[in-house]
Amino acid sequence: MAKRTSTKKPMTEAQKQVHDFVKDLQVLAQQPLSKKHSKLLLEDYPFDGALLNSSSVYRKSRELYLSLGGTFTARVCSTMRSLSAQDLFKDNIEFTPTAAELGWFRDFHHEVADPLNEIHSLMRFNEISLFHEQNHRVIWRLLPPAPTEQRDISRYLNFAESLVVTLDLALGDQLGKKLSPVYERIKVIYRSGGEHTWMQKSKAEYRQYLLAMFVSTYYLLEMINPEDILKAVDYVLPGQKKMNKEAVHRGLELSELFTRVTNPLWQDRYWQTAAAKLAKMHVDSEEEDLYLPEDPLDLQDSEFFFVHRVFDYYGL
Repeated sequence: MAKRTSTKKPMTEAQKQVHDFVKDLQVLAQQPLSKKHSKLLLEDYPFDGALLNSSSVYRKSRELYLSLGGTFTARVCSTMRSLSAQDLFKDNIEFTPTAAELGWFRDFHHEVADPLNEIHSLMRFNEISLFHEQNHRVIWRLLPPAPTEQRDISRYLNFAESLVVTLDLALGDQLGKKLSPVYERIKVIYRSGGEHTWMQKSKAEYRQYLLAMFVSTYYLLEMINPEDILKAVDYVLPGQKKMNKEAVHRGLELSELFTRVTNPLWQDRYWQTAAAKLAKMHVDSEEEDLYLPEDPLDLQDSEFFFVHRVFDYYGL
């Protein structure tokens, strides 16, 4: 008897994209939750409960932000409006409440006339990582007061941004090599992780790895040629070449559009506003202003002290 030949048609590219997106939603929907995190939970933010349950650094970020009196507003917000209208110095963060819509799409996408277009529409307004935004507000409070001259505050802002990016990388590590890319594709986190093993080693070793990623990110934002960054990191963090090589590899994955265009343009437009708001925020601080070295290669323990302060607060 002749074998039957399959009549199943191969998926089109659009069908494959829908299939993969739905599979990601299904994977994340199956992640365990815990009622003990209910006071921290934002039900309208996609997979917030799973993230709270999976990552101590994600929980700590929420706790620290709420301890500032931080609030959230569930309101449709595009990435472009977030960049131009959200106030990084205001303890309120807007986010698009897409959790229920994503859950519905997961179960009923087959009833949608153009599911791929629906995905594009949904994700256009689902690109803001609350973890990242919270950390901006927290880190302002963990750093000393900012200087007021343009180039000085530019270095200060790059220092703070590098800390926020390093926390993104630490979150990716905690979520792991298998799950973090799924969360990243759904755009509730910005960076995946887990490809290196430093987190499985001692806390001290992992902190050095995080420090190396911080330095590489700072050097990118300070416009050091990417080809020279590994040598620069080896110079300021000697005796850990293997670690530095892996850390710099991850650090250099930061979007070139962000490092070369978005970040400099934002600073050019808002540095005076940032200086004024940071001065008001730190008016009662007893610490001296944080001046970063004009030569990035002069970073040393006096600057790294504040990096470790952030790691301490986040339990890293």
